[in-house]
Amino acid sequence: MDRWTAFCALIFLLPLPFGLDTAWAWNLAGAAVFSLLALELSALGRKQRSLALPTLPLPVALKQARISLLLIWGVQLYCLIQWLLWSITPHDSLLSLQKGLTYAGAYTLTLLLVNSRQRLNQLMWVIVLTASLQAMYGAFMTLTGIEYGFFAEKEKFKGVATGTYLNRNHLAGLLEMSIAVGIGLLLAKPTIYSGSVRQKLRTFIRLLLSNKVILRLLLAVLVIALVLTRSRMGNTAFFASLMVAGAIALLLMRNKTTATTILLGSLLVIDIAIVGAFFGVDKVAERLQNTSSQTESRDEVTRDTFDIFLEQPLTGIGAGTFTHAYPSLKSSDITSTAYYNNAHNDYVQFLAEFGLPATAALAFIVLWSLWQSIVTMRVRNSHLYQGAGFTVTMAIVAIGIHSIVDFNLQIPANAMIFVILLALAPIARWTPHSTSGRRRRSARTE
Repeated sequence: MDRWTAFCALIFLLPLPFGLDTAWAWNLAGAAVFSLLALELSALGRKQRSLALPTLPLPVALKQARISLLLIWGVQLYCLIQWLLWSITPHDSLLSLQKGLTYAGAYTLTLLLVNSRQRLNQLMWVIVLTASLQAMYGAFMTLTGIEYGFFAEKEKFKGVATGTYLNRNHLAGLLEMSIAVGIGLLLAKPTIYSGSVRQKLRTFIRLLLSNKVILRLLLAVLVIALVLTRSRMGNTAFFASLMVAGAIALLLMRNKTTATTILLGSLLVIDIAIVGAFFGVDKVAERLQNTSSQTESRDEVTRDTFDIFLEQPLTGIGAGTFTHAYPSLKSSDITSTAYYNNAHNDYVQFLAEFGLPATAALAFIVLWSLWQSIVTMRVRNSHLYQGAGFTVTMAIVAIGIHSIVDFNLQIPANAMIFVILLALAPIARWTPHSTSGRRRRSARTE
């Protein structure tokens, strides 16, 4: 098995055990990431020596992302210092550091391996397929009433889709990002109807026989599963991010066709009106209507977590320490007996644990990727790269909204997929449209 195949297999398997956030699972993921990273760097070193190159032949996207690379690895160095010097629970900070190193390794590995249009297309398909597996599994368990998670009967969230995750909101987070990837793939293959009636008919028949139909069916499955999670913010984040990213695409995207506008509009209309009507979007709406400050304690937890941040705004209390810090620091007005192992707000949890400087560094990486993805839709002519730009834009907006009331970025599988999608922004922006063409031209001049 070559390095690229192993990387795709790792991404495909990520949400199965790694969504459980167990030590053995993400330690295994970390070992796989660093093994592949070492093999890829070794291969580049051999190529450098064989071609007598002055430096490693690194992809253009990785060179353009050097500031983000420095920041993501710098944050891991900062977490190491936290663990050694002032973390309130060093063991938890060590575990968080191990996860962080895996995410940084995955970000770097993606920039190294995804160096062509073909690999970009394959990676996007792998993400859609692994989410489709989760969606079909979760929907089947919910609709049949069997209710099993990862080889064990579910104890919580019965009657809603969770896939192999423990929490429906985390399956929803995976589906939000994966639907964004699927829509990006659809935009990468626009259908243009032109010419005579006979030519338009041929185009339609080719469409029916293409994998674009399969992709659209998989997207419908993903949306069905998302609705079946009954996740309030998950569904809200999906539809809001689709509208935001769709508006940006229609405003900025080069060479957009009428079919692109129809596609983005139909995704909203068909998925809400048809899919939602049959699989319970009304129940999601009912949960949203019944939500209030009296029925939820997440806003109080967010307030308390922000107060923890204000006590140590620069250094933070230590990565991964919220679980042990919060019970003794929560306010008396929180009467819920629930055990809060996360803040249900990724923003304030990062601030409390990492401190302002490290959180700002992470925020820069996300915002830089968002900017690169938007610019990609504006300046690239390739439909695939434009579609990847749409994917990253929609995924960042979706997770950005969902993170206000949940902790998807604390779940290793979702966090790693999010990091990989962040890496797609410079890849889509800077990867050459075609390298084979340049080789042929250089060969002719020689």
